[in-house]
Amino acid sequence: MERITLRGTELSVSPLCLGTAQYGTGLSAEHAMAQLSHYVEHGGNFIDTAHVYGDWVTEGGALSEAVIGRWLRETGNRSRVVIATKGAHPRFASMNAPRCSDGDIMADLEGSLKSLGVETVDLYFLHRDDPNRPVEDILYCLEKARSAGKIRHYGCSNWTLGRMQEAEQAARDNGVEGFSCNQTMWSLADINSAGLSDKTLVPMDREMYHYHMETGLSAMAYTSLGKGYFMRRATGRPLPADITSTYENPSNDAFYRLMDDAYDIGFDAMDLSLRYLVQQRFPGVAIAAFSSLTHLDEALRSAGKTLPDKLMEALCKIKRFVY
Repeated sequence: MERITLRGTELSVSPLCLGTAQYGTGLSAEHAMAQLSHYVEHGGNFIDTAHVYGDWVTEGGALSEAVIGRWLRETGNRSRVVIATKGAHPRFASMNAPRCSDGDIMADLEGSLKSLGVETVDLYFLHRDDPNRPVEDILYCLEKARSAGKIRHYGCSNWTLGRMQEAEQAARDNGVEGFSCNQTMWSLADINSAGLSDKTLVPMDREMYHYHMETGLSAMAYTSLGKGYFMRRATGRPLPADITSTYENPSNDAFYRLMDDAYDIGFDAMDLSLRYLVQQRFPGVAIAAFSSLTHLDEALRSAGKTLPDKLMEALCKIKRFVY
């Protein structure tokens, strides 16, 4: 599998990043560890988790990180993978109350290091922002953690474009590394903003996309397969209401029609969905989670393909991002 180097780092990662939000909850530890081993054995090297994953079952349990930590101990595969995790997520009972103080950030980071059983996180994301806190203070906290060897590089997730631009300017002004990556809600499927139940999520829009194009900032896409919208639609079965409310719109109808022509030349919905994210002029990585090894194998196959330029151009011409 090809490797992508994230901007301003030495991190060389597979374009398909393994999502682990359901490890220890929707997916048992045994099945999750088998999936991790299968992914690595078939060329993957990038794992995404978060300190908050699993808190919907046991608050503070870091269930996903704990499963990954167990797998690292039992397999000795630490040197074979790049680990990304996230901290500074609000408590689920108070999503509008930021947790982005130095104390919050460091408590979550220390918890992640402990649950993962590692000394250093390769890529550490702030899961949410506190727009009322000076961005210079946040960067200083992250730089202290980097200087202490607790993280190698850091990024943002669910930050607005304006705050990302503030952070980029502050990093230049203060001579620090700044964000190496933006983890955002992004897929080939265009999003209906009114259909998002969690209003703290920040999807890729046209302005943010152009920012990535202009700066070369790396992007990691969560919900990268649009909850399987195109693949589910191809089955002909009725789609769940949460998927139709988020993804039913004219541009996704146009994408779906284009997929018929793409299929004739050897590309299916999974190929288009993953490769659209990867074949950008900036480093792009798709985060995807899987309930079975069969679905993982399909995605690994798709990640290894390359879309023709004309097909990529057709996808980009249709793309609206957000309705």
